Amino acid sequence: MLNKIARQSNRRKLFFTSMVAFVLLIGILCVKYYRYAYIVTSHCMHGDFAEIAGYRVRLPYLWWKGDSQTRDKYLLLRACPSNTFSRPELEVNPSIPGDVMDTDQEELKSTQAMISGLNYNGIEGWSHSLVTLTSRPFTLYCIRGDETIFGTKVFSNLTCFAAKLPYWFNYSGPPAYEKEAESILSSLE
Repeated sequence: MLNKIARQSNRRKLFFTSMVAFVLLIGILCVKYYRYAYIVTSHCMHGDFAEIAGYRVRLPYLWWKGDSQTRDKYLLLRACPSNTFSRPELEVNPSIPGDVMDTDQEELKSTQAMISGLNYNGIEGWSHSLVTLTSRPFTLYCIRGDETIFGTKVFSNLTCFAAKLPYWFNYSGPPAYEKEAESILSSLE
């Protein structure tokens, strides 16, 4: 009879210990992957589109519209499994009054002049180039900045401007997600 009570007690201890371990494991996984759960919920609630600066953009999976600290600034974020690199993000900021160009030619010349200046007086390990993205309402002229260490790209920055648009766009993050940011900007409508 005592053996039976001892076995039941051991089973209960084993069951309790395994339940605590299971809850702990689920907690660790939730902390690590909460961004993914948030983005899935966001896509289910709001769809694959977000409105930024009066324009609608198509968001790839794992991207969502984040909360910005200021009223005129918009922020798009991507869930990223690694905390060792900066999180990929796309910012939409209001332009400084007077800095908005009237034509595409003026914007292109201004962007080319900035790239030339950045490459002439550049920081070692950084290279800059022109990227042109076309969306429905306008053409974006972008400055791509790539940081390389030992011949490997480790960080990308993409800053885009458009004629007559009172906003500018800035992607910063790992180069692996830069194409996703370009597809978001190309989907502006």
